[in-house]
Amino acid sequence: MRIDHTADNLFALVSDIERYPQFIRWIKSMQVVPVAESGPERTVVGNAKVGFKGFSEKLSTRVESNSDQKTIGVSLIEGPLNRLANEWKFIPVGQATDVEFFVDFEFRNFILRALAAANFELAVNLIMKAFVDEADRRYGKV
Repeated sequence: MRIDHTADNLFALVSDIERYPQFIRWIKSMQVVPVAESGPERTVVGNAKVGFKGFSEKLSTRVESNSDQKTIGVSLIEGPLNRLANEWKFIPVGQATDVEFFVDFEFRNFILRALAAANFELAVNLIMKAFVDEADRRYGKV
């Protein structure tokens, strides 16, 4: 997906997980715990409270980012999921960016798993829209 913002700005936005509750409506709160930082590489743990339509859970993830490579990887520590793998890569194309986005997850709860499977594409589109809208708000529309 090509987005009309620089790779640096999009990387900064996506790696700034502490501010997710401001623009991702199902993330109610986020606590960030630094783990390691060495040069362009940074690892944090994100402890989030997530909720929608009466569902509320805590989710802990490990977020590894590399500002030189413009990559972000997210993995599950604990929460309502059996598995979570999420990867972002930001490739500069002039003043725009090609965003490679991958997510794979599975809820433990059978009903949530079925709902997520049936609405996977919609969920991905909502996630991307939230980030694009926030990029437009923070950095201005291009």
